[in-house]
Amino acid sequence: MKRHLLLIMIGALMMLTGFGCGRQKYKLNYDGYGFESRKTEYAAGEKVTVYYDLIATDTDYYFYMDDDVEMKQGYDDKHGYVFTFTMPDHDVTLHEESHNSMIYIPPLEHMDAGIRGVSISSGDITDFCYTYDWSGYNALYQKYRFYTEDGQYLFYHETRKLENEYGWASEADITASGTFGLSIYEWSDFLDYLAEGSAADPEDSLEDGDSGPWMVLYYRSGDRTERKEFHFASTDRQLAFEEYCRSLAQREYE
Repeated sequence: MKRHLLLIMIGALMMLTGFGCGRQKYKLNYDGYGFESRKTEYAAGEKVTVYYDLIATDTDYYFYMDDDVEMKQGYDDKHGYVFTFTMPDHDVTLHEESHNSMIYIPPLEHMDAGIRGVSISSGDITDFCYTYDWSGYNALYQKYRFYTEDGQYLFYHETRKLENEYGWASEADITASGTFGLSIYEWSDFLDYLAEGSAADPEDSLEDGDSGPWMVLYYRSGDRTERKEFHFASTDRQLAFEEYCRSLAQREYE
């Protein structure tokens, strides 16, 4: 009887440890409809396969996940889009964005950027940096950057907060940061916020003794890169741009 009871206890322990029944599971969330997977929760290290077959005609799709998840994307006629990745030790969300492919976006190098003070096309813009740096009580540092690299459109955000004391927010006070790619539609939306703004040579006081925000525009001019101080067309346009940046930065926390 004792031997029988001991075998039962050993079997239960193996189920809890050796077979993974007691391992912590993390949720697989979807930001959209049409996704399918074998389970909704996975242990860290498990291989995950997700299918997406809600595919419409004349539509371009863009899928992405958290920055620390390396996801492979494929396609087959039976399942539609196929995504595979290894589950990290936290919940993840698979996002989907779609756009009507019949909406024509002309080549950016053929579009006038519409920025006063410079004669450039939208395709000439290589980098745009927005920085706000308030030092004092509850110091706050906020940076947004749109830039191109190796043919990709990228967005970077960084937030630093020094709460309940005086000083300035340093890298040790970073509370959120991340870099991820943008679709051509998201990059085009960014360019729309710059339109009708103005650019001029930077003043000596730029980023010196002022909390900002400071905005700097970089663009190609022949074989050189030019740097200009930028101002939005209006306060409302700047506030709308800031809200757009916050919505992009929130992507990895949804």
